[in-house]
This record gives sequence, C-alpha cells and structure tokens, in this order.
Amino acid sequence: MAEDVKYIYGVIASGEAMSFGPMGIGDRGDEVHTIAYKDLAAVVSDCPPIDYTAIKDTDKEKVIRDLAAHQAVIEEVMQRFTVLPTKFGTMVRDQGEVETVLRQGCFAFQEAHAAIADKVEVEVVATWDLPSVFQEVSAEEAIARLKAKIEGMSRLRSTPQRIEVGKMVYESLNRRRENYQQEALSVLAGCALDLQKNSLMNDEMVMNVAFLLDKGRQEEFDRRLEELDEKLGGRLNFRRIGPLPPYSFSTVEVRPMTHQEVKGARELLGVGQEASLNEVKRAYYALAQEYHPDAQPGDKAAEERFAQIVAAYQLLSNCCLGQAAVQGFTAKKEAEGYRCSFAPAAIKESMLITVRRMGGETL
Repeated sequence: MAEDVKYIYGVIASGEAMSFGPMGIGDRGDEVHTIAYKDLAAVVSDCPPIDYTAIKDTDKEKVIRDLAAHQAVIEEVMQRFTVLPTKFGTMVRDQGEVETVLRQGCFAFQEAHAAIADKVEVEVVATWDLPSVFQEVSAEEAIARLKAKIEGMSRLRSTPQRIEVGKMVYESLNRRRENYQQEALSVLAGCALDLQKNSLMNDEMVMNVAFLLDKGRQEEFDRRLEELDEKLGGRLNFRRIGPLPPYSFSTVEVRPMTHQEVKGARELLGVGQEASLNEVKRAYYALAQEYHPDAQPGDKAAEERFAQIVAAYQLLSNCCLGQAAVQGFTAKKEAEGYRCSFAPAAIKESMLITVRRMGGETL
C-alpha cells in the first residue's frame, strides 16, 4: 500500500500551529491542521495518493465527495482567516515538501494575500425559461415571415430556408443573452473590485459571473441584485453563490519544476546558468517589446512567441524568488538582486508555484 501524502487545501497568513478537526479529504476523517513557515501556514491533511485526472467514470462519485470535502475545509477555515485556495487535487510527499512550497512561494503568497485580504468571491448565475424565450424569438417579424413562407413546402425544398431560420434564431438568442449580460453588469459591477465571466454550461444559462467584493459590500451587492431582478420583471432566474474564497481570482497551483523546462526558458530569454531576477526581467522586457501583439498585429507566430516568452519569464522569476527565499531574503526588492543558479542540482528540489486567475493570467 502506498504511503500517505499531504493534501494542501490553501494558504493562510498565520504562523500558528492549529487544528480544524477531523474533516480531511478521502473519506477517512483525517485531521485538518496547519504546517507553518514564518508568517504563512498551509492548511493540510494526510490522504492516500490519488491522481484525479486518471479516475474512471465509475469512480466519479469519489471525485464529487472529495471535491465537497475540499470545499468544506475551505469554508471552515475562511470563518477565521482569509484563505488563498489551492487547486483541487494538490498533493506533495510530506511535511518537508509542504515547507518547501511555503518557503519557495512566500513572496507570491504574501502578494496574493495582500490583494485578497478582507475580500470574498460571490458568483451570480442567471437562467431563463428557454421554451418561453423561443416563443418570443419565433414571433420576431423577420423570423415569423420566413417561417410563414416555408409553410406547406416540402422538407427537401425548404432546407435552405429552415437552415436560415435556425441561424436567425441562434443569433437572436445570442443578442438577447448579451443584452441581459450587459444590463446585469451595469448594475452589479459598480460595487465589485473585479469580475470574471465563466463558461455557460447549457443554453438555459444567460450569465455565469464571479465578482470580487470587499466583505463590507456584500449587502449592497445583494440589494443591487434584488433591484435588477425587479427591473427585469422575473424574466431571469438569479442564483447567488457565496461568499466563497476568491477561487476565480487567486488560486495556487503547485508542481515540480524540471531542469529541462528551466533550460528551455533560460535559452529562450538568453540568460546564463546564473542570473538575478533583475537580469531575467531585462531580458524578458527586451523580447516582449519585440514580439508583443501590439507591435505585430495579426502575426500569429509573434503571438505564440510572445506567449512562450511570458511563460519562460514566469518560470524563471518563480525559480529566482524561490531560491532567494531559501537563502533568507525577506524583502522582495533585495531578493530580485540575488543571483540564482539554474544548474540541475539547484533545480532538483524546486517547485513551480503560481497564483493565477482560474481562466487567465498569473499574478
């Protein structure tokens, strides 16, 4: 039987050792506790190692149970602390690796915590009654006229017109959905610090948006949501979810860093086996200016190259700050001047730690 690993739920700004009770992931009721490093702590529990990406359809219920357990821990911790949540399924070998994550990621965690302190995420999902909407769309003059024209025609003869009707209905639904979204955001966005549009899972969904709010503005947000519902006369059904930790805006991802990817990033930016973050920045800015999409509009190759340059910079900056933190630097400005080694031995125990939006850019 494989040895237990440490499951990481999130990072809090506290150096205290504490327990949150026997509520760990994995159906065993393992104790959820903290592992601290300076003024940061990872919220963890023991669990059997598992690769959630390899789970078969027959085991989907386990994923659902574990995801619910992950969320329950986060909700419990956020009663007392601002939580920087980790991506579901984040595991490391042992306490030593947890401490490595905290040590190497301390600058990123500190900045991210400062950005989300006293803030929460609230998600708003809006749906409509699709049959009623289809009736309204079908009654639109241009669509109704074309439908009347093809009545009585055989299916074969009317195929082009039927295709055109379908296209017109689809475009009308999209226009209506977009108009509703704009109207809703014009009311709700004013009291949010940030927002992120999420995927619409089916045709009944009109809006799925995460809002980042100051904790003290939740009541104002709810009032605006009620006003919006009244204004629309019940044409949409709103569901408010939260408060949640800011998953959509700051989620931690952790994975081992390989020498080969560091070597590729170093060669792409043109830096040597040793370099400070300041030197990496200079190399990055020089290339970014050359390949930025604004400098070469419409050039797909330049866009791809720019994305590779950004990823290389993120990787090397992560590496540099991690090594500087291990050497005891506590001020980021000073850490940026530390000359980092990109040799295989220096990379061997390194972790790639990023704090990113769920759908987008790295902080």
